[in-house]
Amino acid sequence: MLQGQDICAYSKSIRQQVELWSPLPDQSWKPCTQSFTGSPLPDKSQGFLQVFLDGGLNQQRMGICDAVAVAKIMNVTLVIPRLEVNPVWQDSSSFADIFDVDHFTSVLKDEVRIVRELPPQYAWSTRDYYATGIRATRIKTAPTHASAEWYVENVLPVIQSYGIAAVAPFSHRLGFDNVPESIQRLRCKVNFEALDFVPRIRELGDALVHRLRNPPSSSETSGAMDPTERVNTIAKSGAGKFVVLHLRFDKDMAAHSGCDFGGGKAERLALAKYRQVIWQGRVLNSQFTDEELRNKGRCPLTPEEIGLLLSALGFTNNTRLYLASHQVYGGEARISTLRKLFPVLENKKSLASAEELAEVEGKASLMAAVDYYVSMKSDIFISASPGNMHNALLAHRAYLNLKTINPNMILLGQVLVNKSLGWSEFEGGVVNGHKNRQGQLRLRKQKQSIYTYPAPDCMCKAA
Repeated sequence: MLQGQDICAYSKSIRQQVELWSPLPDQSWKPCTQSFTGSPLPDKSQGFLQVFLDGGLNQQRMGICDAVAVAKIMNVTLVIPRLEVNPVWQDSSSFADIFDVDHFTSVLKDEVRIVRELPPQYAWSTRDYYATGIRATRIKTAPTHASAEWYVENVLPVIQSYGIAAVAPFSHRLGFDNVPESIQRLRCKVNFEALDFVPRIRELGDALVHRLRNPPSSSETSGAMDPTERVNTIAKSGAGKFVVLHLRFDKDMAAHSGCDFGGGKAERLALAKYRQVIWQGRVLNSQFTDEELRNKGRCPLTPEEIGLLLSALGFTNNTRLYLASHQVYGGEARISTLRKLFPVLENKKSLASAEELAEVEGKASLMAAVDYYVSMKSDIFISASPGNMHNALLAHRAYLNLKTINPNMILLGQVLVNKSLGWSEFEGGVVNGHKNRQGQLRLRKQKQSIYTYPAPDCMCKAA
């Protein structure tokens, strides 16, 4: 029988579990891009726009949205964007391998003219053509966060002269401020309505989600339960519920951060050498000490640290975690501590058959697309550190009012290195520091990205 202190602890644990798994309350904002229609298409297009997009999946996603907006600004026809081969993952997946082209063009048919391929008279305008010399139709000088006017003044004349212009590079080449409201809404419409994954990605994602929500049945504990078992049962009947953890801890991230991850002198030297080879010393963080970086919240969370964060927030060892991650620096040795805390740790390979994975295996963009899809279906999403996927999902889930825990990197950087903190003090600090970081809408400020903060550009205040 429960008595005194046990009853208090039991009640607190139940309350914590209920709060943890409860969906976000309505925040009085709703998506409004579906009902948005911009200015009608003029009778005639002024020519063709090509863009070549580098980076990973989510950076390319932002580039696609910007490309549609730029085509609208200039009243030109957009050629389905070309995705460059990723230099890190060596993925040559095309737009049509990842996104549903028919859906994309259908959603945007009243906004922008879009074609899959150039007509025969422009067939010479290829990536290889621009790689072999200086070409009058290639624009290499688009500034980062260029204005709408910049395109009208610098790119449109090229299209009017030659019938076509190719902009490369095209990452982050349209600003977020002083852009017409109709163009902002169009970017939102592309991001949240037009970009849908191809059926094979959705089908694999749905299969993974089904297995996460319906794990193999196990015999339930019978008879009397002690308080811990009861709380674990409540967490488990978060049955059907799961958390996606984006563990952004690959070698690139670890090296670029300039932080010390406890691997001793050998690891520090290896990361410093990698930094020098890849970025030739152009990593500003390497000028600071590990303590300075942690106090500023610039160090990505290790698997061990993310495990402590999840435990402090109230997730129990019955929580179903889906690991969205391409490659973890340090491999299984790094993940083992996290797995001890959360043994129900799943990923694509643990949930899908070899046959199901065959079409996406070894293709980083397709694997990332599956993880993105599963992340959008999860009850809670949490990313171990900021980045393009973190930002994209933060925005997409905010748009749909879904719970997303956004780690307080400055707080965690300070408390995780404080060895004098007891568990209860650490737990209390973590819980208090994340009460307002669970998906609550933050309105976009000047210079901030609509791809991270969708309100108010992509959303309307509910009546």
